[in-house]
Amino acid sequence: MYLRFGLFFSLLFPLIACADICSQIDKVDTARYSAEIGSRTVTFLAIDLKNNHKCWAISKQRLNERHSPYSTFKIPHSLIALESGAVTAIDKTVEWNSSQYPSKPYWPDTWKQPQSLASAFQRSAVWFYQDLVPRIDPKEYKKWLGRFEYGNQKFTPGSNQFWLNNELKISPVEQVNFLVCLLETRCGISEKNVSAFEKISLVERKDGLFLYAKTGAGPIDPDNMDGAFEGWYVGYIKDENADPVIAFALYVKAENFSSLRDFRKILSLKLMNDLGYWRE
Repeated sequence: MYLRFGLFFSLLFPLIACADICSQIDKVDTARYSAEIGSRTVTFLAIDLKNNHKCWAISKQRLNERHSPYSTFKIPHSLIALESGAVTAIDKTVEWNSSQYPSKPYWPDTWKQPQSLASAFQRSAVWFYQDLVPRIDPKEYKKWLGRFEYGNQKFTPGSNQFWLNNELKISPVEQVNFLVCLLETRCGISEKNVSAFEKISLVERKDGLFLYAKTGAGPIDPDNMDGAFEGWYVGYIKDENADPVIAFALYVKAENFSSLRDFRKILSLKLMNDLGYWRE
């Protein structure tokens, strides 16, 4: 029975293969990064949006493995909130209800205060996005997850944990496919809301290049915050004409959170610098 149920969902939400979005795939030589990677497990996919969708990959055999998106779901979640009208202005604040969303030991002080969509995205404040759930009709989640072809598209209506608890899962290929859909204006997101999203997601600008990205991470064992972690760095780069240059997703497993916290972004930008898409 369980096998048939799993087969049903695999047919309903088929995995997107590299061949579906990449004109060719070149393997990144990881020998030069071996010291930095160390004992970590890294999977990476980047797609050149100016050169016929040529792709670069690390660990191609793992590119279709799905994982919880964690806070990288703040990318589609922000767009869904804007499109559905749950958020009408990126700087409109919501008060933190400490009774409804009690702080946890790992919370930074920047979470324990009122948040807007802009501040919550930049600070990765979980409670703000959990507070969005009752303000977004489940039909909106279903519609947009389908349009984005976002992983297995699974969520429990009313749950404010589905992107954190391994219910919703997505692969590196699907992360990149979603960004390509967004950047090539095939997902149905209005130009106004894409512009609003890019105001909150701009991480860095350098030499005429603009980086938009989001981290995400969580413990492999939910009951052990001191143990092994998995995490993401997902985003895209545009040039000075606002034309997309590259979209990417890096997934990593490490022995603890501190081992991946800064590593995700550092390695991603180093890879894209070495591939000629960024300037460190």
